[in-house]
Amino acid sequence: MSVYIEYAFIDNMIINFILIKTATRCALVKTKFIWLFISALLGTAVALAVPLFSLPSACHIIIKIALAFLMVYVSARFKSVKSYALTLGFFLLFTFLSGGFIIALFTLLEIDYERYFILNYDSVIPIGISVLIIYLLSTALLKITKHLLRERNLRPFLRNCILIIDKKRFKVKGFIDSGNGLYDNRSGLPIIVCSTSLFTTLKSAGIKKAVSSIVFDTVSGSSKMELYVIDELLIYNGVTVNIINNVLLGVSKSGFYNSDYDLLLHPSVC
Repeated sequence: MSVYIEYAFIDNMIINFILIKTATRCALVKTKFIWLFISALLGTAVALAVPLFSLPSACHIIIKIALAFLMVYVSARFKSVKSYALTLGFFLLFTFLSGGFIIALFTLLEIDYERYFILNYDSVIPIGISVLIIYLLSTALLKITKHLLRERNLRPFLRNCILIIDKKRFKVKGFIDSGNGLYDNRSGLPIIVCSTSLFTTLKSAGIKKAVSSIVFDTVSGSSKMELYVIDELLIYNGVTVNIINNVLLGVSKSGFYNSDYDLLLHPSVC
């Protein structure tokens, strides 16, 4: 068996850096490169030093657990115990998932993962493959975590809605937008804003021509929005439903980027 210390150091260093950085990002903890670097360096130094000593298996487990706590502690300047605990949880989760994924993948490919984990670079496994696997896995985990956190933050403000036009019903998702303070100057009615994709569907269903328009201020300047009348809007809130007749619908020119809803609901109608 041949172990090249420089390869082992580089592999461990990059993997530790990726894992600790992914954990802090998922926990929404602000940190700096130098703190992440020190954390990864600490983890690498201990990982390479421990095998040099003849220690019982229980000692190895205790050292690894203590190392995880220490790596997370030096990776950022935590403002609360909760943020530290959350980062530690993500770090342990990603570490276990990464190791389990590699074992499962190598077992499927009939590769001796035990030789891999003892850093036998004479095996059929290319040098650095671990870095690639961990990088791809951490990227996927980060995206999944961000999506779940986003869903958790949006869920209380999402509503199932039904738009009715000439007795045609359209099921859509609505988002209660506290920043939507648009009112029609003539009627004083609140304005619901829809996405361009939804408006295309409504237009093909025979929505009537715009009844008026509104000019409002945006960050980039003034903007004009055409207003349409919808026969009825049903907003479901659990077991109850709000029914609004003669709804004023405006069309967003910029669209709703990467959103799970097609309506920006006015707070006064929810």
